[in-house]
Amino acid sequence: MAESIYEYEIILPLTQMVNYLSKRVTPQRDETRLSRAPERGEWSVKEIIGHLRDNELYYYPKLFFLARKEWPNLDDTPHGRPAQVGLHDSTLTVVSQFRRVRQSTLSLLRELPDDAWRKAGRDTDGSTVTIYDLARELVEHDAEHLAQIDATLMARGALPHNVQPLVRV
Repeated sequence: MAESIYEYEIILPLTQMVNYLSKRVTPQRDETRLSRAPERGEWSVKEIIGHLRDNELYYYPKLFFLARKEWPNLDDTPHGRPAQVGLHDSTLTVVSQFRRVRQSTLSLLRELPDDAWRKAGRDTDGSTVTIYDLARELVEHDAEHLAQIDATLMARGALPHNVQPLVRV
């Protein structure tokens, strides 16, 4: 079976995100470097990853409805409720929560035939949206927040030495 453009443009970057997070978080020995923001009013690495998890919980039902129904109204999707990042949850716990939800998204997207990527419905704002549009938004959202994570780690002197930052300094 020939690999589609969606494999390289969507599936691969969404898969790599979990690896990127692990490379940045796993080597950390001081949880405070991950759970404290670099400046007042900014997010910590743990909060950013919690946001990524919650965003995935918001997008997955939309993708599922688009894949399974004809022209669904996405106002009707049961969105996962954002979970609070607990004070006592380690950043590794939050990464594993994100990983589980992302694996569901990837399983759904990998099963799609090429023509299904253009399946459309009415989004919550009334606009027309396709599976491709939503998946592309996830890729862009990941890139934005990975750069934010890198900047936060660099500000705290905690970017692992073997990680090439994905943010311009």
